[in-house]
Amino acid sequence: MALSVGLAFIFIAAVSFLGFAIFAMFDRIRITSVLPLMLIGLIIGPVLHLINTSASSTIAILTPYIIAIAVSFVLFDVGLNIRFKSLSKVLVGATRFMFTVQILIGIITAFLVHIFLGWSFIESFIFGFAVSGPSTIIIPTLVKKLTISENIKTTMVYESTVSDVLQLIVPLTLIGIMINPLSITLSTVGEGIFTQLVGGVLLGVISAFFWLYILNRFGDYSQDYSWILTVTMIIATYGVATYAGLNSALAVFVFGILFANIGSRKSVTDGRKHDLLGKYFATKQDVEHTTEYQKEIVFFVSTFFFVYIGLLFNILTVSYIYITIALILSILMFLIRIPLTPLLGKILSSDKKVSSVEKSLIYFNIPRGLSPAIIATVPLVYGIVIPGFVDLIFLIILFTNIAFTVGVFVTYKPPPAIPQKAAANQQAAAAAKTG
Repeated sequence: MALSVGLAFIFIAAVSFLGFAIFAMFDRIRITSVLPLMLIGLIIGPVLHLINTSASSTIAILTPYIIAIAVSFVLFDVGLNIRFKSLSKVLVGATRFMFTVQILIGIITAFLVHIFLGWSFIESFIFGFAVSGPSTIIIPTLVKKLTISENIKTTMVYESTVSDVLQLIVPLTLIGIMINPLSITLSTVGEGIFTQLVGGVLLGVISAFFWLYILNRFGDYSQDYSWILTVTMIIATYGVATYAGLNSALAVFVFGILFANIGSRKSVTDGRKHDLLGKYFATKQDVEHTTEYQKEIVFFVSTFFFVYIGLLFNILTVSYIYITIALILSILMFLIRIPLTPLLGKILSSDKKVSSVEKSLIYFNIPRGLSPAIIATVPLVYGIVIPGFVDLIFLIILFTNIAFTVGVFVTYKPPPAIPQKAAANQQAAAAAKTG
């Protein structure tokens, strides 16, 4: 027992240091930490069997809880780093692009697996929409390290977060139809999507304003513990959303945006001002305190989540047919995005050189992760057996992450570091010019 506990602690420490080393070296090697960490999980789990990853193992049983924790921490952190101004600039173009790409990928993928694997149409569309959008966790984790325009960062994060609506709602609705064909109609499908969207946003808004008010009123008592208390509120928001059948990822995302933007307002200290938001909801010190601690816990959580995803693969038992189909579909997901990129319109930079890099990052924004991994296990829970369904989803997760890593490595060139003396001279020149 003591030996196993010791090895577990050594493993946790080793993964943490390795994740930090890869993350810190990104500007030099331009390889994201996602793929190496997933491969570590793959090797120690399904390949070497150092960790039991069978369906009855602790790893498998804890999957829903680990996913919930990872989503809660990461998406709250994403929201903390988005400002209203940048989101308003990309909202229309990013939404138009995202849903067009997702619907096309969902439909085309569904028809291809129907033809080549002989799945029924409903089974094919469950699969097609489960893999139709980029990862909720992988993209937000990466973009913070990229030196690109704020519009493109916001667009990539927005797409990866909101795409969960179709990736989860459509497959879960279709699975419901398979279980009880008479219970679901077209109107109930529409109502379900509307409820998920509006309900998730509304819960995020209510939760954020409630919590900001509490921190504003009782800041003198909670200031030293505002981060852990806020994390508790995030987990509660996620839990309520899940229990109520709402989009929990969207609720946490909205909570983070409002917490950072509303909470960072200047407090109203004199009677001449009429800023109600500043008077009742401003808590700038708590926001800064939370932001500082949050980036550290997100690093830890996301590092182990990527290893965990690798543990869930069982690539050694996969048929070559599924490998070939997964490879073709991954390439197709990349190719579909290219002609649709102009839908982003003015979000792309007017500078042709900069725009070329931005377009390449949009093309390669295909890594799948969280939502497909969830949907992969749902049919089996209800006794629905779709041959190769789980294998194909996990292969697509693997291949799209490889493509994304290669794409970033090839297309992204970090700006040259400015020597400390030169940076000081630039700041002095700017200050003199201002003066």
